[in-house]
Amino acid sequence: MWMDTGMVVLYLAVLIGIGFRGRVKDVKGFIAAGGRYGTFTIFASLSASYIGGGYSSGNAAEAFSGGIGMPLALFGFSLSTILIGRFLVPGVRRFEGEATVGGVIGRSYGRAARVLTGIFSFVCCAGVVGAQMGAMGLVFNVLLGIPPRLGILIGCGIVMLYSTTGGLSSVIMADMVQFMMLAIGMPLLLFMALDRAGGAGAMLKTLPAEYLNPFNGTTPSGFFSMFLTMMFGEALAPPYTQRLLIGRNPMGTARATILSGVFSVPFFIITGMIGMTAFSLGITGEAATAMPALVKEILPVGVRGLVMASMVSIILSAADGFLNGASVGLVCDTVRVLCPDISGRAELWCLRAVNLATGIAAVAVAFVLPDIFNILVLAYSFWSPLILVPLAAAMLGIRSNGRAFRYALLAGLSSSLVWNYCLQKPWNVDGAVVGMLCNLLFFAIFTRSYQKYRVQRIVVCREK
Repeated sequence: MWMDTGMVVLYLAVLIGIGFRGRVKDVKGFIAAGGRYGTFTIFASLSASYIGGGYSSGNAAEAFSGGIGMPLALFGFSLSTILIGRFLVPGVRRFEGEATVGGVIGRSYGRAARVLTGIFSFVCCAGVVGAQMGAMGLVFNVLLGIPPRLGILIGCGIVMLYSTTGGLSSVIMADMVQFMMLAIGMPLLLFMALDRAGGAGAMLKTLPAEYLNPFNGTTPSGFFSMFLTMMFGEALAPPYTQRLLIGRNPMGTARATILSGVFSVPFFIITGMIGMTAFSLGITGEAATAMPALVKEILPVGVRGLVMASMVSIILSAADGFLNGASVGLVCDTVRVLCPDISGRAELWCLRAVNLATGIAAVAVAFVLPDIFNILVLAYSFWSPLILVPLAAAMLGIRSNGRAFRYALLAGLSSSLVWNYCLQKPWNVDGAVVGMLCNLLFFAIFTRSYQKYRVQRIVVCREK
């Protein structure tokens, strides 16, 4: 066991070294502005960022307790990533020089819209970091016997160290390592687990019949709602949009995004099958520990250490990107706009301070809310019902104004809250879906009104 633990410690030491080696000295370095990253780097970094605790051990836990429903619902994310790469990413050329979501929103809808985007980017990203830290505590506990809260502190401390010192530049360097780890570790775990179970066919025969029904434990409308939540919940989230804006050229970035979406399909299948194989083998009675318990039970020494490090890398790779997204959103898109005279040095220190504060807040969230997947869904409710539609419209080149943005945001937020907490999610449909539809409706109405007004002004000016 000491060899396996040593491999995890060595991996964590490499990440810390990346942080110190990539220490940045200005804001441009912290947000990785400049468009210097090629297709493979964007592909690997984007993939490592979205594959976190929820999409790996969380997906395995859901498959362990309910079967194929959640792995299939996650295909919504795959579909949205491919569509974004095909139709939206080419539009980033309109925003050359911008490196944040708020920068895109500010150019399209004005100063107030950028400030609001920074605030909600922060809330969404901080929630996702909290979910990853909860997963980190669970992984350290099952694999290494470390108490969950201590595991959360260790994991968050390491992420905060290299992301605070090196900013997004160090995060992307770490993502490259983490992508290689997860691309090797998860297929290896499934291969050896299926070998223990006698093959995929034998494993599937031992599962309850309802495990092969995607509506198990829910309704068709509930499943479709979850599919849409996965499709739109994280679409164009701050860390992902940041990577789209810092690519060397839009076409290369578009290819990287499409490849990332395609890569996610087999990954979701693999992690889902890991959960079902753990159920088939009777490895544990707790769904939340399905993946780490399987690692500990069936893998030989050495291989176990590699996969343990891979599990740790999966969680850290999502946490670091969203931690950076939270600090960049709040400081660059809110504080800088409200305090335009802030110096570059002060802004860099502010970015680092917010990065640390967000990490501490994420630890508190992980201590209070242990359910990883529910934290993710809650975080999504502050993104897709509020920012996604106007952001996608901006990237498509649709002209609108700040009034449309504000009314759409208010409609999305209020309808999402009423649906979830007053009406208690009728038909098992999540409020994020309802909120996004209301946001789309109001944005379309006010955008149409704005465009008609512009046409009338143009006609009047020509007549004069």
